[in-house]
Amino acid sequence: GTGLITMVPLLLFSSAARRIDLSLLGVIQYIAPSMQFVLGVFVYHEPCTRERLIGFVIVWTALAIYAAEGYVSRRSRAVPIA
Repeated sequence: GTGLITMVPLLLFSSAARRIDLSLLGVIQYIAPSMQFVLGVFVYHEPCTRERLIGFVIVWTALAIYAAEGYVSRRSRAVPIA
């Protein structure tokens, strides 16, 4: 039974992953570890050292820059130049 329990979410994920852009899928992959980090710090009161917090901020700053660049690039392609 555990094989089926493992297989079903993976099949659903692969089915959904085929329907979205790979760039969006890459950004979505950062959400689960980030939620685990926030859950560990705020719910389970795990120590959050300055180094971990700096690493967390650097990763999400890089993701914000990547997302902003994609947004600007997509927007510039959508607006025709007169």
